[in-house]
Amino acid sequence: MKQLVVGIDGGTAAIFDAFDMPFWQSLRNADVTFDVTEDLNQRGWARMLSGQDASENGGLYMRPNFDGSRTFDFSFNYEMMSAAAKFRPIWRLAEDAGDRVGMMNVPTTSPAQAVPGFYVAGGGGGIFQGGLPDGAVYPKALVSEIEQAGYIFDTRPGAQDFSSVRDLTQHIEEMMKARTSTFVKLAKSQEIDFGFLAYRATTVLLFLGMSEVAHAMRVPRGDTRRQSWSEGWLAIIESHLRTLDDCLAKLFDELQPKHHIVTSDHSIVPWTHNVDFNGFLTEAGLAEFGVSGTTLAKSAAKLVLRPRFRAEMADVPLRQVFRATATAGRNTKNQPRAFSGTYVYGIYVNDRDRFGGPVSGDALGAETDGIIDSFNWIAQQRQIPMQAVRYRSTFGDAPQARILPDVSILQSGHAFPSILGSHWYGRNHNFGPVTTLTGAGGMHSGQKGTKPILMADTSLAALKSENDPMDLRLVYRLTAKLYGAK
Repeated sequence: MKQLVVGIDGGTAAIFDAFDMPFWQSLRNADVTFDVTEDLNQRGWARMLSGQDASENGGLYMRPNFDGSRTFDFSFNYEMMSAAAKFRPIWRLAEDAGDRVGMMNVPTTSPAQAVPGFYVAGGGGGIFQGGLPDGAVYPKALVSEIEQAGYIFDTRPGAQDFSSVRDLTQHIEEMMKARTSTFVKLAKSQEIDFGFLAYRATTVLLFLGMSEVAHAMRVPRGDTRRQSWSEGWLAIIESHLRTLDDCLAKLFDELQPKHHIVTSDHSIVPWTHNVDFNGFLTEAGLAEFGVSGTTLAKSAAKLVLRPRFRAEMADVPLRQVFRATATAGRNTKNQPRAFSGTYVYGIYVNDRDRFGGPVSGDALGAETDGIIDSFNWIAQQRQIPMQAVRYRSTFGDAPQARILPDVSILQSGHAFPSILGSHWYGRNHNFGPVTTLTGAGGMHSGQKGTKPILMADTSLAALKSENDPMDLRLVYRLTAKLYGAK
């Protein structure tokens, strides 16, 4: 095999380094590691696949709707990505050079594309199915072979039922092993030259149990005092990471790639806080929450019936409790001067051109700078580890610049943009012992971080130039140089 790209969804070097993963350590010792940073607003897989960012292909996690509703759309798919000007997917670089291709489970690659070799599409961008969906495999004749191998398309807690944490974690280990053996078998039978395989299992584990991982990592590897927050989790973590390490070793031992890249779409960090940027905007006088008698009644009911809501309100200073309770879970009303949303790591000016809002084009720059100044001052006062910076204007007249937030809020990823209300920065009460799956969705105590993995063998890494971006587009750039693509 000429080149193998292995993507580990949520793969985090600091976590892998802290556990017993001998093959991973051999790669760390031999490879060049690039200190890349990823933008929390953008989809990392889309950057790898296309070599383009969201200003070119629209690949944001949340895209605004331009209908005056101040709502957002999570969906993003291959059709949308491929509509970008000059789009050329990463596998086409190899195909155009006359090489055979094997793609498996890389997010945002559905439906399967015709390639010389094989192509098993991945989820992401709104596809959450557990079994193989229609159109996921090319050539179609391989479907039965893949299913007989025990291949699992995807697994997401909340979308599928598991009886216990152990039941889930054993399932995702089987998912990793079946994916590895299936990819190796197809790579050999189809005689591929370029392969790209992605694993999602690790991000499932870390999104759920990052609090347990962080607790264990307080004590160095090999120290007998190391333990997880709740009983059983240390063994779960160690078993998962050993399985991942064995899968990586099997890939490299069986396929013997001449060149390789090991990467991830983002890191995972402890999810310790939530933040509501609309709450900040109301405090800054740029928006107003809609509050009614119905709102108060619902909040009062939640205080009685929901222990987690009571815990959140317990963090609120007494003088602020009434307003925090009244605005919890509420969106802003009328025509605010700016707005944000769940999963949006930034703020949009509600300008007249894009959203029909009150801010004119002439005032856009001053409005943006005012938001930045106000946010950074409050963050400094309250020791909130975040920084607001200009965002959309830095992309100039890029094709998709209008979908970008005007302000980006830089942070480690510890605080997830949520709907909180006037008490707009508070603890994530899920960050604690993980003893049950009840109430646990896809993300629970871990959240996307800004430091993904990007490692390459020394000869491939040597192709990097000073002009190449230090983000996940580098996966594409290195591959393009390997194949002499222009």
